[in-house]
Amino acid sequence: MNKRSIQMIRVRGLLMAIFIIAAISSMATAADAPSYPRTIVDDAGREITIKMPIEKIIALDANAAKAVYLLGAGDKIIAVGDDVILRGGYLPGAKEKQSVGKWHEYDYELIGELARDGDKTPPNTIVLCSVSGQDPAREIAQALKDFPEISVIGLDLYKMENVTDDLEKLGIVLDEEDRVQDNINWHQDKISQIKKAVKGKPLPKVYIEMSTSKGVGDLSTYGLNSSFNKLIEMTGGYNILREPKVYSKVTWEWVMIQNPEIILRTGAVDTLGWTKGPSQDSLELETTRNEILSRPGSDKIRAIQNDQVYTVWNSMLYGFDSVVGAAFMAKIFHPEIDLDPYAICKEYMSRLGLDFPDDRVLVYPSPQK
Repeated sequence: MNKRSIQMIRVRGLLMAIFIIAAISSMATAADAPSYPRTIVDDAGREITIKMPIEKIIALDANAAKAVYLLGAGDKIIAVGDDVILRGGYLPGAKEKQSVGKWHEYDYELIGELARDGDKTPPNTIVLCSVSGQDPAREIAQALKDFPEISVIGLDLYKMENVTDDLEKLGIVLDEEDRVQDNINWHQDKISQIKKAVKGKPLPKVYIEMSTSKGVGDLSTYGLNSSFNKLIEMTGGYNILREPKVYSKVTWEWVMIQNPEIILRTGAVDTLGWTKGPSQDSLELETTRNEILSRPGSDKIRAIQNDQVYTVWNSMLYGFDSVVGAAFMAKIFHPEIDLDPYAICKEYMSRLGLDFPDDRVLVYPSPQK
């Protein structure tokens, strides 16, 4: 074999090696790239197909917005509904996002305009909303029928029992399955820690009063079918309302007959809890608490006799946030357990990209450490 032939063989071998390396690299890149289309079934039972990677998110629901932040995609939220500003305004940059209005009054033309890219609307925009109640997902999808490339996804992320499945669905849509699993693992670990801490403890009788209550003759509370009741049971308490309802109306006289050992009053605010006292927040919280303490016959109720009346931050009782609410409730029901609710809260807030300020409280008065 002459010298020229040997050189040709070497060149061919080199070219073949380059070809093989390029092919392997291409295969690896293809394997790493997100595959689309992707299909999920939302909580309204609608099959939603996502045709390409999502670049724009319009979050109409606060719990959905929090889930997006948990998955590290908060920067993709280009607009929000008023619910996000009202109940999730503490999320990084949430109050600076474009508002598209409130339920029944959304600006659908604006949503369509925000999804547009030049003179076209690529299928890279999703609208996130809830399903419960009057099924807003279907109504919103119908209102956006002239913008078929916008995908409307209904997820009831406020329900504690939906947390895992709905976060997984959102992870598929956003190509963030690894982050989903990390968050679910963390959540399940904290829930297991709480359940272990209260296992075998006696169950105190608990009365929950909603902030929408209008007076001693028109009080609103939660029944056995509510997510709040699931939290009470999980954290070692006993809901005094045994009706298979989500909500119910009761009177103060009825509460007195049930004689709860703990009273929880929900407080809805658009900030991250309340400012520690002395502050305007603490004055208002004390006023609310004193109103309960001064009701007719209140001195006959064990919760009031033993100074077990609390106002709790409403937002931490739903969805993924409920792990924080569960920690505080477990500590209120069983102050002797080895559990630090604020440590769990700080871990959770860091997952949302937040530092929990030391001057804030989520329960008033704070449970015993």
